[in-house]
Formats: sequence, structure tokens, C-alpha cells
Amino acid sequence: MALWLILVPTALLRAQTQTYTPAQIERVAKLSELYGHVKFFHPYLGYKRINWDSAFAQAAPRVAQAQTDAETVAAIGQLLAVLSDGATTVRLVGPRPKAAPGAASDSVQVYFAPDSVLVLQTNNYAGAGDYEGMIEKMGAFVAKLPKAHAVLLDLRGGKPLTDEQIAGFNYSLSYVRPLQLLSALPVVTAATRLRNHSGFAPEEGATSGGYWSGFYIHPGETTPPRKDSRSRPLAILVNKNAALTDGLLALGNHPHVRLYSAEPLTDAQVVHPVSFSFSPTITVDFRTSELLGADGSPGLSGVAQLPAGTRPEAAAAFVLSQLRTPAAASPTRSAGGNAALPTAPPSAAYATGTYPALGYRLLAGAKMWSVIHYFHAYKDLMPGSWDAALRTALGQLAAAPDSAEYALAVARFYRHIQDGHGFVSAPAIIRHVGQGGLPVEIRFVENKPVITRLFGAAANEKDLHVGDILTEVNGEKVEARIASLGAIQSASNEWTRLNYLRGRLLRAPLGKPIRVKVRGADNRERTVTLTAQPASELKPPSDTTAVFRLLPGNIGYADMGRLQSKDVPRMFAAFKTAKAVVFDMRNYPNGTAWAIAPYLTARKDVVGAKFFRYAPNEPDVTAGDTYHSMQKYFFDQLLPPNTGQPVYRGKTVMLVDERTQSQAEHSGLFFEAANGTEFIGSPTAGANGDVTSFAIPGGIRLSFSGHDVRHADGRQLQQVGLQPKILVRPTIQGIRRGQDEVLARALSYLANPQSAVHTGKTLVKTKAR
Repeated sequence: MALWLILVPTALLRAQTQTYTPAQIERVAKLSELYGHVKFFHPYLGYKRINWDSAFAQAAPRVAQAQTDAETVAAIGQLLAVLSDGATTVRLVGPRPKAAPGAASDSVQVYFAPDSVLVLQTNNYAGAGDYEGMIEKMGAFVAKLPKAHAVLLDLRGGKPLTDEQIAGFNYSLSYVRPLQLLSALPVVTAATRLRNHSGFAPEEGATSGGYWSGFYIHPGETTPPRKDSRSRPLAILVNKNAALTDGLLALGNHPHVRLYSAEPLTDAQVVHPVSFSFSPTITVDFRTSELLGADGSPGLSGVAQLPAGTRPEAAAAFVLSQLRTPAAASPTRSAGGNAALPTAPPSAAYATGTYPALGYRLLAGAKMWSVIHYFHAYKDLMPGSWDAALRTALGQLAAAPDSAEYALAVARFYRHIQDGHGFVSAPAIIRHVGQGGLPVEIRFVENKPVITRLFGAAANEKDLHVGDILTEVNGEKVEARIASLGAIQSASNEWTRLNYLRGRLLRAPLGKPIRVKVRGADNRERTVTLTAQPASELKPPSDTTAVFRLLPGNIGYADMGRLQSKDVPRMFAAFKTAKAVVFDMRNYPNGTAWAIAPYLTARKDVVGAKFFRYAPNEPDVTAGDTYHSMQKYFFDQLLPPNTGQPVYRGKTVMLVDERTQSQAEHSGLFFEAANGTEFIGSPTAGANGDVTSFAIPGGIRLSFSGHDVRHADGRQLQQVGLQPKILVRPTIQGIRRGQDEVLARALSYLANPQSAVHTGKTLVKTKAR
């Protein structure tokens, strides 16, 4: 028994690890696309507690293993069943079935019954696919209408209709327009409710982006009656096979009309689903809207059900008899409008643990693809194909044998978004990289990892020096370590990727030794072994210099990483007579741009930055001649107005490098728009845009940029960063000498602005004076 208990986890593990063929991956990839289209646009998922994620996790492995189209359809049907929606179905695609030839008694009939009741009887809709013939029949109905005392539309069908039959019948209604003659009242079709999004609302926590999801109402259409219209008693008889249109349904709410069904109906017969081509032989139709009653509640209204036991041949007589009964007050006909607004259900919760079951690993790929496809502001800047990346990732996710490989597969896939805000927070990756580190600051200088600061225990190591070049970590060449870590690190560009990696180079499990090999100024290598320490020991000592101060030459200097908004008035008072001001933004600011900008200009309505975010309100599915639906919401962000602040008229520059990211770059946009602040240093991170986030199975959280933020003149910021007027980078020699070469070059430029050397659009690096 004990041996059996030991072996069970291994067996289960093997069962959960799959090596998929390209054909299997393609099926799961198409199911992943369907997952996203339905998740964000099926109305039920906007307010009903339906576990769509769990249903996908159950269905995806079945779709992968399906051997035939029939098995694939069954597996997809299992997924769709959780919606309980007759308008969302999966079907095999084949030659369009032709309506079987029928006898004359089966064709559409127009005749008078006793008591001058004009009857339009579709029988089994035989011949309805003949457009000209159907128009002729509808024309005959309209021609007889003036002599009718009452009207019966018997629209029941004996079997599901073909596309040709539905199209032919509906076309005859729109072409001949008989409904306008059947009521002296306007025909007002039902409103529909659909989902829309404005960016991606984070699944947990807050964001500065103002993103949201909700519903919008598409009002019904109003068709006025014709001059010769009369409100004759009208009976309409339908069933699940009837060609029920918006207009016919609207007539059912008129007081002189009785609309009866032979069986319970839903709005599935009236809504118009979107078709998704799963494969050349399989199509999925899914709804994106739902009808609203007059009181604002969803569902079909105005349709009564025949009494139980009513025989089919007696149904028409019963409905006609009801025309003599005055219409009862119906809540669906009231002014209403009191239905509760839909409330979004909570986000899906996943099982604890860092190694999800196979279906949930595939769900991770589906959700990542879907969220980024619809909401990543910079998806057009992604290198390569996001669709192709999904297919590669699904194979890796399915084959992942443990939590570490699963998390790494997630990170490799997510790297494709090429976004400096594309953070992957995964416990398994933290364990893989190492939870402990060394109190050593590293920066990439001249494309080499160079020690730029030592503190704590590392400061006492006689064989470690500022300016040393890192060459090995625990026997691994640093180039190989950079490559392996870079493969799982998303970033907007390569220089920022290296900036992210510098914090991961010296990592290992807590308490374990980290053997570091460095090359010093004498070009000799030395090896030092230190113990990996917790994060609490890795924070360098606080800077005790003044946050803002005057430098020689009457130049103001502000450390933007420490400056607070409350300090801004005092800072500008101190810099009132300064020749120039240096904003050192080689760090992350504290929201001070909004306080500083009014001191830089008195102009009104200055655009500080341009924004857009994706705001889809229908799925991005191409069918026939329809278009890709990827709506965007644009707006200009204005600088905070000057409300009496004294405007600083001197020159301002901002020091930048790869550490200047997001809010720091946004500050640069504000300052640039306010007074033409110039940038000195090297290109910034190129990652801006109000971060939003979502979760996937395995305890993993992912974030991305929800806004595309641009310069006030529309120039691209993402990936390219703020471009300096004077390009200057630190050197290894400067680091060893303790020099701040970027600040020195800025001061030199401010003393002599003609020292900026340009060569076309490229700025030549110059040495500090």
C-alpha cells in the first residue's frame, strides 16, 4: 500500500504531461481564440455566474485528443453547454442543404378562412427559398389585405429551416413590407443589450488608467405605419422552427395582436449570432446580444404559450378565438425601465498550487492570448505573430512537467508582448531564479555588467571593487546567464531588458553561496564567494544629500526620485534666479510632474500627451465581407493649468537613461510640452501607459500597458523611449573614478549650449569637460 501511494503522483504527473502534434495544437489554438471572443462579448458572461474558465479547462484536452470532426464538435459542445444558450452552437459545415421538394399543400399558402380571416400559412416553408416566388406570395397577401376583417399568420415550421428558407422569407418581408400594413401603430422593435470595454479593467487592485467594462443598449428601430394601415385583429402563431423576426415580435406587443407559440421560446430565434470558423469543416455561432423587454429585463416578451394539450391542427382556431378577447395588461407593454442593471460577476478563482492540471495550463495560454489580443495598447508593435507565439506556447504549456517549466513557458510566451510593463509575477520563477541575492548594484556599462555600488556585507570584500566587470556566477559564464534570463524577460527594448536583468544576475536560493568572478581594472580575474541574503538586506543605504540644491555655476539640481509634490514650491523659490535647472530622472518619480508643469508655462490648454486605448464592443472575427472590429478611444491629456505659480523662465534639462520608465517618461512628456525641456543622457525605457493586470492558473499574475501614450505631437514613445538631445553614457573608466559623466556633460552644455554636437538626427557622444 505504501509503495502504491508513492507511485500515484508520478502516474498522475505523466497523465498531465502531453506532447501535442501540430494538428492538436492548432485545434487548441482555435479553441483559445474562441475562448476570448466569447469571454469578452457573450452577454451572459458579463453578469451571470458562469465558470467559463473551468469549462474551457475541461474541454481543451478533449478537443486536442479528438480523432474526428464529430468528436471535436462534441467536445466544443461540452464547452458551450455551460452557457445554456440556444443561440450559441457548434455545427459541421457542409454543402448547404436544399429544401426537399414538397407538395402544393406544403408550400406557402395565402387564402381566406371563414369570417373574412386572411391567412398566410407557411406550412413547412417549402419554396420559401425561391426569392421571386416568395415575393409573389407576399404580394398576394398584401393585395388581399384590404378585404380582411382579421389576419392569421401561421408561421410554424415542421423541421429546422435551411438558410435559404430563412433568407427568402425574411427578404420578402423587407421587400414587400407587409408588417407596416398590419397595425396603425408604429412598429418598434426590441432594444438589444451588448457588452463593451474601455481598456482592460484589472482583475485585482487598482490602476490609474480608468479602464472599465460594461453594457450598452442598442435601441430598437421604429417603423411608422403606412397611410392605409389598419389595426385589424391579428393572430401570429409560431414555434421553434418559425422564421421569427424582430418586426413580427414587435407586433406581438400591440393591443390588437395575439402572438402565441406552440412551445417555450427564447430570444435565440431572434438574435443574430456571430460565426467563428473553427476549421474548414466546423463553425461555431455565438451570441453577442440579448433582447430587452420594455421594462429593461433581458429575454423574449410578447409571446404567450398555447394551453397544454392543444393539438397542432387546433392551434390556429384557438389563436383566432383569442382575438375576440380584450388584451390584458402586460408588464412587457408598460413603460417600465425598472430592471436591475447587470453586475459583473467576480473574476475566476483558480485552485491553489503552482503546477495546474493540463486543462488549466492550456487555459493560461488561451487567457494570455485573449487579453493581449483585445487590450494590449501596443500589440501592433509586437515583433512577429502573436498567433504563432500562441501555438508555440501551447505545446510548451502542455508538455511542462512541473511548476518551474510551466512558469517558464508562460514567461517565454509573454516575452513576445515586447512591453516594459509586461511583468510576470510567478512564485515558481522566483524560486527558479533564486530568492536570495547580494548587496551589490550592477549596471550595464559599455554593454558589460559592471559593479557600480557595494554596500552591506559586500562593502567589506577586499576583492570586490566598484568598476569590476562581472564574468561568471556560480561557474556560469555571464553571457550565458544573460541569455537564459533574457529569454523569460519581457521588455520594450534590449537596453531596458538588460536593466531588468541586472537585478537577477546575482541570485540564488536563500543562504546558498554565490560564487562571483570579476575582472578588475588590472584586467585580472578574481573570485569572491558570498551568501545569498533576503530582500530586506539588499536595499542600499538612503541618500542623505539635499533633494534639491544649487550646483556651481548657479545651476539648480533636483533628485526626482526623492522629490515630493510638497517640495515643489520651495524648490522653485530656491531656483528663482538659477541660470538653469537639471531634473535628474534617472530614477522613478513621486507624481511631481503635475505640480511642476504649471511652474514651466503660463499657456492655457497645453497638450501634455496623447492617449489611446482599445475599446472593443464586438468580437474581432472576420466573416465574409465584415471587418475586423478593434475600436479605439482617443483623448488628449492637458497639462495642469497655471493658477498663479511664478513661471521659471530659465533653461531646463532632464537627465535620462534606461532607468527612466513609465511615470518618469511621462514627466518628460509634460516638461517637453510645457517649455521644451531637453533630454540629456541615453534613450529611456520606452514603457508608458497605465498598467493593468490579470491572473492565470498557477498563482501567476501578469501586467501590461493599457494605454498607448505618445508625445503631444503624436510621436511614438513606446519601445523607442525619450530620445536625448545630447547622447552621453557612463564609461567603465568613469565608474571607476566615481564620476557622474552624464551630469557633468549636462552642466557643460548649460555653461555653453553650443557644445551640443549634432550629426543629422544622430547626436555624437561627447566627453564631460
